[in-house]
Amino acid sequence: MSLLSKLLFFTMGFAFSSLLYSYWYILFHSNDNSTAFTDLKKEEKWNDGVSSNNSLHPRPHRADGSPSSSFSSNASSILSDSLFRKEDKCSILNLHSLSPSYIWNRNLDQIFLASRHLQDFKEEYKWHDFTARLLYIINTQRMQNGIKTLPKRYWDQIGYVLEIVWKRYQYVQQQSKLQQKKIQRGDPPRKLHILVMGGSVTMGVQCHNNPVEETSRFSRRNCAWPTRLEQFLNSLVSSQGEVLEDVVQVDVITLGGTNTESAIKIWEYSLFPENMPHPDIIIHGYATNDMHVLSEREAMEKGISLEEMILQVNQNFVRTVLKPQLNCQDRPPPLLLYFDDYLGNEQREILKTGAFSRAAQMLSTYYGFGLISYADVVRHLVYGDTTEEWFSPSEWPKRQVHPGMGMHISSMWTVAYYFLHVASVYCSGVNGIENSDDGRAHNKGEENYIPGNGLPVLRDKNKILLGEPRRTPKILPPVLDHLTSLDTISTKWQELEASSSFSTDTNKCDLAAQSLERRRKPCVFSWVSGLERKFDKRSHLDGRMKPVLLSNHGWGSVEDSGKLGFQANKGTGSMFEMKVKADVLKIQTLNFMVMTSYGEKWKDSMIHVEAFVDRYGQISSPGSDPVKHLDIQGFHYRNTSETYNYKLDLEEHFVQPNDVLRVRVELKSGSTFKFMGMAFCDH
Repeated sequence: MSLLSKLLFFTMGFAFSSLLYSYWYILFHSNDNSTAFTDLKKEEKWNDGVSSNNSLHPRPHRADGSPSSSFSSNASSILSDSLFRKEDKCSILNLHSLSPSYIWNRNLDQIFLASRHLQDFKEEYKWHDFTARLLYIINTQRMQNGIKTLPKRYWDQIGYVLEIVWKRYQYVQQQSKLQQKKIQRGDPPRKLHILVMGGSVTMGVQCHNNPVEETSRFSRRNCAWPTRLEQFLNSLVSSQGEVLEDVVQVDVITLGGTNTESAIKIWEYSLFPENMPHPDIIIHGYATNDMHVLSEREAMEKGISLEEMILQVNQNFVRTVLKPQLNCQDRPPPLLLYFDDYLGNEQREILKTGAFSRAAQMLSTYYGFGLISYADVVRHLVYGDTTEEWFSPSEWPKRQVHPGMGMHISSMWTVAYYFLHVASVYCSGVNGIENSDDGRAHNKGEENYIPGNGLPVLRDKNKILLGEPRRTPKILPPVLDHLTSLDTISTKWQELEASSSFSTDTNKCDLAAQSLERRRKPCVFSWVSGLERKFDKRSHLDGRMKPVLLSNHGWGSVEDSGKLGFQANKGTGSMFEMKVKADVLKIQTLNFMVMTSYGEKWKDSMIHVEAFVDRYGQISSPGSDPVKHLDIQGFHYRNTSETYNYKLDLEEHFVQPNDVLRVRVELKSGSTFKFMGMAFCDH
């Protein structure tokens, strides 16, 4: 098992630093290094063209001075027995001086090898030199610029994530030692589940662009940074370069033309694949599309700035995802991270391109979630040469927002380095003040000061010193808007906590076990184009729509430009009617995801939607009025196709169990219209 196989696993679970810290402690502080390294395995030759004699980033050495890349079982035993307290997964000796950049730079060889895409076959490693040049440029000084905010209100969740990874890692290593034989009763420890949500950039559109060769060996999603991140993290914990079992699973929910508004619907209504578990971590990747879809024109129509509109929409997403659990039976909110990849091209003025960055920065500091900025990692590289094509969209100065392969490889490292940094902060604060939001106990009756880790015992712990701030409320702060002020925020926040029905004492909940559960499906009927890996063909959509169609004239599934949808194809008057029975859940809202496009084909495109409710299965009399109706436009004057969300709330006419909902859709004007998704849900 290679050195980094043993050590770098903590990257993916914010547990990356503990083992590496242990290794370097042994290397530099052990009283008997010769014993620790006597049985080191023979070093494997590294013939991939990266020099191991790097004075800037020297590799670790054996006691005899020769380079070392792996520990023996004896060294592994020293790691686990000498440095770790078995009851604490992150208690290390006095190792706080080792920085994430030091750890990263000392292990560039293993990082480079783990960066090879699994479809870039080992025997050829076609993108070898390109990857090496990127890794040289995207150094730790640059990646440090991408660490904008830490998840400062969610250190407990980082601890839970670390625990999941630690248990899974131990299991995987034991499996490799026993050649994948069963080593324990019951189910193995579960993987860490990361969910990445985003638009076309996160999906990997144009990822095939690179300076080595035009290639079709990667699909869009397979080329994009979320898939690369999963492969990278699991490769780091592989045994002799062979991935036996994964420690981390990255689920990808990406769809071109969607933005954070779509993400709210997807999360709120659990529009996920059936087998997708509740995520431990969510990475928001809609920065470019929020700057792209949420146009300045829309903002002007609402009388606000683009930045204000971005803040409003993303605040809704943040509050939806971070809504606290009601009790231990409820699923805990995931650890939320934002990923900012927007550099420009939709807007040309530099100040305007920062609208998303400024809004995300404000929200992340206000709500306490994490913010990663790939844009800030490469910003000066791009500004220094706007014609470069490794890190930003090509075809400058044409309007193009999709960067190539270099961005996706660099983004993989940027996210992994952020994980390492958070792990470093967390592990240095274990049992210390850094691991709570305000450094104090949360529960009533506990002391607000705990000596230790260098803090002295108070001379008079009962003496009250006036002016000390109260404990920070654990519930989400008040909604941030133009009325939120210093005059009232403290009172409002404390009142919200006092009146909240959400639990503020869920520390005893087994979050690791809860996260095994699938998210509750609140929709009686739903589909979203291309959202699932196995829902991207016409036959898939036909299989979902045909069972609910009562009649159909002029509508059908289409797959043009890689965008699957249900489309009118016989002009004005095209009509279909659906029938959906509510068996257990009620139906309160009808949600439609609609592609809005441009040009002569889409000119004047508009549909009329009518909803009828047949109580207890009795069909409404002919000519009866719908309980609700809605007009939706499918055309706009922007030279791009985008997906917008529309909701029809049935209000008091909601569909009760055993009732039947009928939905009639007619193309009223224009020659075509296209649905990208539907969801009929209980709220």
